[in-house]
Amino acid sequence: MPEPPTPMPDHFPLAHFESVLDKFRPPAEAFDPTGAWVNAYDVWECSQGAGVYAVVAAIGALRIERTPLGTDRARLQVRYRKRAAGGILRAEMTLECRGDELATPIRWRAETVVHDAEDKPVEDLRLRETGEVGERGLRVRVGGMATRVPVAGPFTFGWSLLDAVQRLGGEGMQPLDFTLIDRLNHQVKPEQRLAFRADPTVELGGTRVFREEKQPLEAGAVYRPVPVREGAVPTGLRAYEQTGRGIVPIVYWVDGRGQLLFVLSGLIGYTFNAEAQV
Repeated sequence: MPEPPTPMPDHFPLAHFESVLDKFRPPAEAFDPTGAWVNAYDVWECSQGAGVYAVVAAIGALRIERTPLGTDRARLQVRYRKRAAGGILRAEMTLECRGDELATPIRWRAETVVHDAEDKPVEDLRLRETGEVGERGLRVRVGGMATRVPVAGPFTFGWSLLDAVQRLGGEGMQPLDFTLIDRLNHQVKPEQRLAFRADPTVELGGTRVFREEKQPLEAGAVYRPVPVREGAVPTGLRAYEQTGRGIVPIVYWVDGRGQLLFVLSGLIGYTFNAEAQV
């Protein structure tokens, strides 16, 4: 029998972001994780508390577009905006990746720039980067400086994983061990593991209200307020967890079609919103 739906607060770390998922509606359109698609997300930061009592602030947005290149490769176009001290950090990246279980990068180019409080670019804070996979690691050029980054065995980028997790096999998958190239070439983090975590049915969205619940006593009864979500949509999810050296554990939540809905790591959360503006 299908698992009965459970509320968001029962699922860490969804509980920290419950307050920003009011009225969330899971996407219902056809979705093929191996095909062409566009996913967009709001980016949130949880500063304190948990559940509906958490203080959560919007700090940016993310948009990823996938275009298949034949049967074994794809192009990912990434646009990212995040609030920074006194301004805004903006990044645009194009990655050519394999169609394997880690969406392993082949070559890429990226540009990041800090914008001021009026959202105008600060040219002295613009950085361009290109890279490709060579025989003995990554060949990278940042600004005018070329360097080689040694990497042995399976590896991938954090951005690539946002594509890869949508094609994983659920409970039957074997854990994936790899090296994370964090922030493209800058930080090499070995001994990463991506593994299946859970496949609950979760009540998503709706509006949080309180209802009285009768609790019988030996003499009489008491009524206590119980939070429920009116209009919530029971949604089958699969959660994958990434752990390893140098990172806060990351939980990726995909729906039954494979589409990535949430990425939650410590105090930072990405929540699906097709209308998110980067």
